[in-house]
Amino acid sequence: MNYWAHQTQAVDFISDHTINRVGRSLIVMPPGAGKSEVAIGSVLAWLRLSPGHRAIVCVPSTRLLGQFYSRLVRLTREPIAFEQGTRRAPSHSRLVLASQLSLLDRLGRYTPDIMLVIDEAHHSSYDAPSFSRVLSRFNRAIGLSATPWTNGLIHIFKNMYFYPLSKAIADNVVSPVEIVRAYGFSSLDNLMTLVFVSTNEEAKARSAKSDNADWIGHSRSISTNLSILDRWRSGHIKNLFVNRMLLEGYDLPELESVWIDMDIKSHVMCAQIIGRALRYKPGKIARIFALTEDTFHTATETLHMMDRRPNGD
Repeated sequence: MNYWAHQTQAVDFISDHTINRVGRSLIVMPPGAGKSEVAIGSVLAWLRLSPGHRAIVCVPSTRLLGQFYSRLVRLTREPIAFEQGTRRAPSHSRLVLASQLSLLDRLGRYTPDIMLVIDEAHHSSYDAPSFSRVLSRFNRAIGLSATPWTNGLIHIFKNMYFYPLSKAIADNVVSPVEIVRAYGFSSLDNLMTLVFVSTNEEAKARSAKSDNADWIGHSRSISTNLSILDRWRSGHIKNLFVNRMLLEGYDLPELESVWIDMDIKSHVMCAQIIGRALRYKPGKIARIFALTEDTFHTATETLHMMDRRPNGD
């Protein structure tokens, strides 16, 4: 696996704090900076050290489960088992992909010496005792997050590798980003556009009134959502309206324009929205259009937070 310099630093950090000794490592990078590759490389290094070593990769959604699987199968011949819904991993499995909810119900099947990778680790803070119980089960853990600001997360992991947004931009790992105060949605010429609104009903209604547009949401079937996403990626749809879908684990280099047409006060949610447009493309500037004053201030603060190492206070 070929790494950027910051990924090599993160892999070495994990080796020092989690592989070579018992401990937890939190890897904090902007969306699109390659956290998953760092985790996968570390897991495979752990498995290579001993035939008795085992690892679990735990994710919060089916889409992220699929993303990890597609990357792992290209890099290892190790059989990959699943803990998800009705699927149960055989007891001898060395490499397991698990959804958080399924793993929570089956913790008793796994011993504390297994290495855990927990994606979107900000969901496992003091404010989410059920998910943090998954983390506390294992002695060795790697957490991945772009938004390490949830209650207690820094204290839970203790060891943190931090890659600031400005450094990622300077290294051409992610695209430069601007927050723009806008006063009405306007589809930009020749740009694929993502629009976040407050409800699925609004996404449906707004897409019906817009040219070359559609919407996705939890009230539509998985196959319908995937079909619409394919049409959007291929350029057959220009404007895509969403509510809370696509907040994690989905970004495209071609996406330059994200509109936020709702009030947002959560920095975590705002960072996830901004992250949809950060994937690097030469010459690209990601523009985030905030249509309310509160959201404009939240987005501006969020960019500053992504550039400052959190102290855990």
